[in-house]
Amino acid sequence: MPPKSTQSGLNVIALISGGKDSLYSILHCIRNGHKVVALANLHPELKQSTTGLDNDKERNQDEDEDEEDIDSFMYQTIGHSVIPLYESALEIPLYRAAITGGAVDTSRIYRHDAADQSAESEQNEKDEDEDETESLVPLLRRIKLAHPEANAVSAGAILSTYQRTRIENVAGRLGLVPLAWLWMYPSLPAPVERDADPAAVQEAGLLEDMAAVGCDARIIKVASGGLDDGVLWEDVSGAGNGGRALRRRITKTMGRFAAAEDIKGAVLGEGGEYETLALDGPAFLWKKRIEVVGREVGSGEGGVAFLKLKEARCIAKEGEEEYELSDVRRPALLDAPFLSALEDVSTLSLPGKIDEALVSVSAPTWSVCEPKHCQSASTVNLVNLVAPEAGPGAGEQMSAIAKKVPGLLQGFFNSDKVPRSTEDIVFATVLLRSMADFASMNDVYVSLFKKPNPPARVTVACGDILPENVKVMISFVVDLGDRQRRQGLHVQSRSYWAPANIGPYSQAMSIPLQDEGTRIVYIAGQIPLEPASMDLATHEESWIQGYRLRAVLSLQHLWRIGEAMQVDWWLGAVAFMTGGEHAQLQAQIAWHLWKRVHSRPDENDGDDDDDEGPQLDAWDIKYGRRAEELMPKAVSAILPRFSVLEDEDSLSISPFLAVEVDELPRGSDIEWQGLGSRCQTAKLESTEDSVAVTTDDKYSYLCLEIDESKAQGSLEDRISSIMNTHCMSPGLSQVALYTTQPVAEDLWSRQVVPCRSIWGPEGRPLTAAIIIQIEH
Repeated sequence: MPPKSTQSGLNVIALISGGKDSLYSILHCIRNGHKVVALANLHPELKQSTTGLDNDKERNQDEDEDEEDIDSFMYQTIGHSVIPLYESALEIPLYRAAITGGAVDTSRIYRHDAADQSAESEQNEKDEDEDETESLVPLLRRIKLAHPEANAVSAGAILSTYQRTRIENVAGRLGLVPLAWLWMYPSLPAPVERDADPAAVQEAGLLEDMAAVGCDARIIKVASGGLDDGVLWEDVSGAGNGGRALRRRITKTMGRFAAAEDIKGAVLGEGGEYETLALDGPAFLWKKRIEVVGREVGSGEGGVAFLKLKEARCIAKEGEEEYELSDVRRPALLDAPFLSALEDVSTLSLPGKIDEALVSVSAPTWSVCEPKHCQSASTVNLVNLVAPEAGPGAGEQMSAIAKKVPGLLQGFFNSDKVPRSTEDIVFATVLLRSMADFASMNDVYVSLFKKPNPPARVTVACGDILPENVKVMISFVVDLGDRQRRQGLHVQSRSYWAPANIGPYSQAMSIPLQDEGTRIVYIAGQIPLEPASMDLATHEESWIQGYRLRAVLSLQHLWRIGEAMQVDWWLGAVAFMTGGEHAQLQAQIAWHLWKRVHSRPDENDGDDDDDEGPQLDAWDIKYGRRAEELMPKAVSAILPRFSVLEDEDSLSISPFLAVEVDELPRGSDIEWQGLGSRCQTAKLESTEDSVAVTTDDKYSYLCLEIDESKAQGSLEDRISSIMNTHCMSPGLSQVALYTTQPVAEDLWSRQVVPCRSIWGPEGRPLTAAIIIQIEH
């Protein structure tokens, strides 16, 4: 089931290096309904002038021309002298500029003050200490002046967080949509065409897909002990037996030498094992092909071998195989486990409309409790922040909340007595009266966060069951630990992997507990957007089939992000829904999906611990970061990892709630929010009305159900009992009440989420539920 095409009509500036990935990304721009209006390239500063050569239709080099290749983390520079020919070969305007500066900022995530630094440097003639990333800014600005219609930029990043975040940083500052069609490509489900080909080299899947559309990419540099100059000028994306023989050879070689890196990334040259030069492709993009006549083998230190290209030109394409746009393969929409889950849930016999007696009535008269902060050794909660006194508008109320937050944070300190700031917020729950208020809230909310990885966030609209006159209510989780030990995932590029972040939130934030062994991973609410188009997934046949697809797709987003963040076990999940009369049906589908993806693997499936370890990119290889600090993984591990369970025969399904609210972002009818843990052990315990997970004996997550139809006493009695039993721990980290009924102000002063209806496992109707998190 491939993603549907989109006709959103972005006008793209394609960043090209001459390598296979950046040129192949252009094909995906076109395949997804976009137009490439310009090519952009950064090249080394040459010792000899090339004035007048940048737009040559033919390129003749002699041995005196400098063929300098600089060691850049950000840009491929080998073969740069051939780049001017792409303008003629593709018939797309090309713009070039020299790379200035070097790899000054070597952090994985590009600095968040880059815009300020760039503005200062523009006032100076040349800043020798400027990061090489900033070379992109004036080049893209020049292209935007020449092509004012340009509104997107594409790049060929596959696994390199280093490269992707820098391009996203620049794109955001220039108002361009970043596109990274190949992001995490090795871990995506194979296109149906490749999956059906028994001869395909699956470890080299991207190269197989390039071959299927007639790409010609030659190896022009090797820098790995596993490859020598014998593979130089071989076509790594060649069709037929020759190309596949080369890919098998590279795969076998990398299997011996890519011990730290994942094999699929190494086969693609992602660790710098080799670099390529694209010479040809399908005629709907390549109007001519590039011919290199003269080349000479050179060598460097550490087994490096490369080609010096002496003469290159564009020549006409004659009598070549015709390829169609549909030959550009796209990954399937669903991974195999989630496709199977969709098939399973489609066969369930489920109830129809909800019993009217289960539908709660709105209660607009309840007031907001004065917040009482929860604080553990690692986190503090700021809950139920509102400002109805600021005025009737959501923007006015959000502005007032934003002014309160810094002052509230000043009262909390880390272990070094440093006061906390908005930079330390790692998760936010935003409750709106109406999704119509989202834009005015968000315009103010974004001003709170300047760091590269803003907090993960879930946003829902509760309608008139929010307190009277309240348009916005926000709760924050604040990390008290070392900022340098946090890990964030903030993918803003559009790809096939998971929905891009286009706002002030991260897909996930991971924080260590005080002993830095166990980590808690906060994951943003996931709605069922098709990643390539960023459109809500739909099904042509019926609403219920569409809902099933959307429930599965959004849960897959949660899974992919969890795998990228190296989550071992889910502490719990909440499925937000907008079901109305179908709420019980939706809740049961969500529950069966949650249960299905927690099914233990068959014994013949092998040991689920045999994953291939964290993926390293060039930054990791050079700077030698420890494996436990690295993310994302290129190849999905099995999640959840059942081997962490202390009792192999115990309960294996983590806590689950389905709650009905009025509206969700983008008109979705489901949004999954999950909390994960990186851990060595997990213990699950259940009673008649609760499920608890404890990981590494360090952190516990408890979901307590309240059902007034049972002989448990009134809602107030149950809340009082739970408060006295569970909420007196000094390690209390977070407490949240999901309720269909108003609660007295003097009874509950913790986080509250008012709901239309609440459902537990098996779709059981509940009056309320309380989630409690404790750090031991």
